Amino acid sequence: MLRAVVALVFLATLAPLAHAGRGANLVKYLPDDAQVIVVADVARARRSPIFKKVFEAARQKNDTLDDLASTLAVDKLVDTIVIGGNASSQKVVAVLEGRVDKLLGEAKKTSTKEDKHGGVTFWTTADGEVALIDKRLVFTSAGEMTNVIDRAHDNKAKGPAAIRTILASATPTSSVFGGAVLDAEQRKEMAGDLGGEPQWAAFSLVMASKLGIEARIKLADEATAAKVTKNLNDQLGAPGVDGTVRSRIEGFVGKDFSDSIVIDQAHAFAHVSATMTSDEVDKLLALAKMFM
Repeated sequence: MLRAVVALVFLATLAPLAHAGRGANLVKYLPDDAQVIVVADVARARRSPIFKKVFEAARQKNDTLDDLASTLAVDKLVDTIVIGGNASSQKVVAVLEGRVDKLLGEAKKTSTKEDKHGGVTFWTTADGEVALIDKRLVFTSAGEMTNVIDRAHDNKAKGPAAIRTILASATPTSSVFGGAVLDAEQRKEMAGDLGGEPQWAAFSLVMASKLGIEARIKLADEATAAKVTKNLNDQLGAPGVDGTVRSRIEGFVGKDFSDSIVIDQAHAFAHVSATMTSDEVDKLLALAKMFM
């Protein structure tokens, strides 16, 4: 089931903070040391042709999701998905909002153990643990559910500040957004390619008749952002020039997408934007299937 949740976010990624579906109220469920977050505003995305394409692709590559979607209208039952955690400590939390009672029933079918903590019943499955907390379906890695229940009951808990900062940078019309806080080793490693140490990176995807893509790299100051922006533009190359990164992207995805890529500076950020047509999304999905 947890793998199916991850697939749901994949289907959206190929997807003001108080608004429903934007995930801000779900950040408190995440581990205090969470470094990565992905939010899928499924309610916003589900009518998009792009969303439907990726949903079908995800079903083809994930048996659990396909089984669920064969019996339940998963894409219509779930309104919001938030996944976050810390890779080094192997903590993962996924929170689903919507009409999730039926999904809980499916998850419980594969459970091997039932427990209770803080008045909340939770179940152990092959993938981790699952519970219904405040009418939200929560999946966690093994051993993490009791901590999530404690955070959910803490009225002062807001979640990691860095993660909330990343969410605040999301494009308001995006269907899927998120990002990662980088540790010292990651910053140092990326600095060699970028020309400056990034602090964190965020992305936003807007799903309509086309797929709009935005990414932001937070640098220490405007001077570093200017240096990184120039370096990225030099590496990307101009439209129509053979042998550049841009021309290779054109070969893999398409000319419309490669020509649309713009890298500019916005204060202490290096900002990347691009647009992908429906046909180019098809091509990208076909390529993704080959490596999954």
